[in-house]
Order: sequence, then structure tokens, then C-alpha cells
Amino acid sequence: MSRAALATYRPTERSGVLFFGLFLPMWRSSMRRHTYFVLLALLLALAACGQPAAPQPTAAPAEAPQPTAAPTEPTVALAEPTVAPEEAAVEVTDSAGRTVSVAAPPARIVSLAPSTTEILFALGVGPQVVAVDDFSNFPAEEVDQLPKIGSFGTINAEQIVAFEPDLVLAAGTTAPEIVQQLSDLGLTVVVAGAPEATVESIFSDIELVGQATGQSERAAELTAAMRARFAEVTGLVAQASERPTVFWELDATDPAKPYTVGPGSFIDELIGLAGGTNIFGEGDNPYPQVSAEQIVAADPQVIILADAQYGVAVESVGQRPGWDVISAVREGRVYPIDSDLVSRPGPRVIEGLEAIARLLHPDLF
Repeated sequence: MSRAALATYRPTERSGVLFFGLFLPMWRSSMRRHTYFVLLALLLALAACGQPAAPQPTAAPAEAPQPTAAPTEPTVALAEPTVAPEEAAVEVTDSAGRTVSVAAPPARIVSLAPSTTEILFALGVGPQVVAVDDFSNFPAEEVDQLPKIGSFGTINAEQIVAFEPDLVLAAGTTAPEIVQQLSDLGLTVVVAGAPEATVESIFSDIELVGQATGQSERAAELTAAMRARFAEVTGLVAQASERPTVFWELDATDPAKPYTVGPGSFIDELIGLAGGTNIFGEGDNPYPQVSAEQIVAADPQVIILADAQYGVAVESVGQRPGWDVISAVREGRVYPIDSDLVSRPGPRVIEGLEAIARLLHPDLF
């Protein structure tokens, strides 16, 4: 997405509830959530341009069955480490290409992104986390009790210093100037996550965090389990006789011009792995804003609403002008989804992949 597009985009209120999706909780207000997702999606697209190499039936018919993304058993155990942490200091090369020396295992950790927060708890080092960003919300019971230190440009470096962290975990979406500022203040900062996240990069991020926290063995076990589950799900969808076409709605604040996902986006990759075909899977914009006319013309077989839990009703989709002729609407295949599962490049992404696959190929699960 161009810098001009980023500069001109402004999220607005609608019915008192706004959509947000990527990497975020329902924190404080739905407006915060909407704003976070759109800004993060735009930041990811901007970073990708400037840097080298996250249900119920539709309105018709009313008596149609109500398919949902069936809850799956958690694939990531949020438990204490299964192995003793490594004691020696380690030197890591982070996702930004920086070489960082970490006195492992760190006893006090600050996380600047939901994805890194979830990785830390999945590795069993949650007790060492002393503060998180505003949008971290999982695991809720533990994270909701932690102090919040802002997000993106609102992060207060002095506040972070006051927590006396041994390690600050940033993400690919963390502004480089914030990383530099924290480093200049004498803090150990590791960037875990590239702006252009992929499924494969998630495994690397988990292994990096494991190395930095003295939990390399646990990280290896976790990524191995995730890879096995990925193989199981993709193996199932490979048996499908067709790959349904999909429209993924990120943000329909303006229903006539919703935001979606395109090539180079993390969610586009997940749609493909789940056995679907993104109707906007070609082009050069990972997060394009499209027209209703384009969507109607593409006639998707499935519509997935990543904004449903933030105020967009499934029934309202069929009421949009001209949308009643879309196959997904006529056949009752408009589904909500938990956007946190599919938009955060962290351990729960396997649950997101399976949720999408179940919507696209319910007969295989």
C-alpha cells in the first residue's frame, strides 16, 4: 500500500461499534480494536514496501443451518517449561538482523506485541512477563492482570525502563525508532517477527524467543507439534475436490469499499493452505481496499468476516445493495471468525488455519 493511502485512510465510527482484527484483544473499546487492526494492516503493507526481506447463516435462507468454525482443542499448551532453562548468556540474531547478547534466562520481560506475548506464555515463561502492550489479551486470565505500556507510537520508553526488564521483546511492527530508543537506554531488545510474516517465519520467531529466554528445547518441541498439525490439516484439505473462492472481509466500515487481503499478506497464505482461493489473490497490494462491484463480479462461494466480532452482523451482508446475488449469500456461506486466531503470527495460528479449513471444507472434519 502506498504511503499516500496510509496518510489518507481514517477509520470512522459506525453504530457505536468499530472493527479491529489483527493481533488484538477486545481491550477497552471496540473503536480501539478497529483502529489497531486497520493501522497494523496498513503498517504491514507499508513496511513490506520499504524494507527488504495475523457461525451463523446469512440472511437467506432464514431457516438455513448454522455452520460455524467448530472450536478446536488448543494446540499450544500454556504450561510451565518442561525443561530447565539454559543458564548461560546467549547471543542471538533477531528478525531485524541485529546481533543481541541476552543474559539468559531473563527474569523480567516486557512484551511489545500480542504475538510475542502469546509466544512467551506458550513457552512457559509467562511468570517472567512483567508488562505487555495495550492489545495483548491472551491468555486472558494472566495477561489481563499485567500492566500495559501502550502500543506503537504511544509506547513510553521511560515507563518500560521503570519495570527494570532483562529483556524487551519487540515485533516486526514495532517502530525501529522505538527499538533504537530502548536500546540507547541500555535495555536488551530483541525483535521477534518480520513485517512480512509468513507461516514459516512464525516457527523462526518461536525458536528465536526460545533461544532468548533459555527455552530452546521447549521451542523446538512446540514448533514440531505445530508443523505436525499443519501437515495434518493441509493433508485433509488436499483431499477436497474443489477449492472454493473466498472473500475475506477485514474492515467494512464503509460497506461499499471494504478492506480485504491480497498477495503477500499472512492471511492470504492461510486461505491457500486451508484449501481456498482468495478472489483478490492477485496484484501487488497485501491489504487492498476494494469496491462492492468487484466483489459481486467475483461471486465468491464463501465470505469470511474477520470483522464480525467487532460489530458486523452476518445477516447484514445479504442486505448490502447488490450482494444478494453472490453465491456465498444465496447458499448461506457467510461466516464470522475469531480474527485473533488468524491474524496474529503466533502459536495459535494453527487453530486459525483449522478454523478456516473447517469453514471451507466442513465435510472433511
